[in-house]
Amino acid sequence: MTHPEDLQPATQIADALRHAGRNSRPTPVGVPGHDVKVYKSERHLLETVGEFLAQGLRAGQPLVVIATEAHRKVLVQGLRDRGLDTEKFLSGREATWLDARETLSAFMEGATPNPELFMRTVGSVFERLINRRNYLVVRAYGEMVDLLWQDGNTEGALRLEAMWNELAREHHFGLLCAYSLDNFLSANGVADLRRVCAHHTHTLQLE
Repeated sequence: MTHPEDLQPATQIADALRHAGRNSRPTPVGVPGHDVKVYKSERHLLETVGEFLAQGLRAGQPLVVIATEAHRKVLVQGLRDRGLDTEKFLSGREATWLDARETLSAFMEGATPNPELFMRTVGSVFERLINRRNYLVVRAYGEMVDLLWQDGNTEGALRLEAMWNELAREHHFGLLCAYSLDNFLSANGVADLRRVCAHHTHTLQLE
């Protein structure tokens, strides 16, 4: 009989995702949800996010992307490579692209995200993008939680996840969050991952 402590760390993480008690398939296009993806490599991450965004654009969903500058450049090119006209989606009415670090700095108070400032900054982005088009479901990707976790601020990341869920009570969006597998390759990794999964409706499988 195989015991959890006998498994390799990555295998433990994959097993925890399978047994998270959440839907293992991505949130369908045009439907609100909060997905989490654990990624093994930068390439794996950007391929997953690129397809997630492309599906939303094909369905006419507005976009919110909060990512590092390097990732934003790759994602835009990935959309072009998929044959999508990105010029109309780079800014304005149909999409908002923000820098993850700059956005974090707008609502963090030390190591703690401030709920009111979060609503004023990130919340206002959704308000402007929807602009009375309440029938729309925004397609969103954010990597601020991953940055906080990599900085060692796990509690701040979990608090931010909870704030995203609070925002979802006011606006309809399908949100994809992603965390590096390396974040959970520790003695407390599986327990930490379970805490992350508890904030999400869908836990995508480790590939």
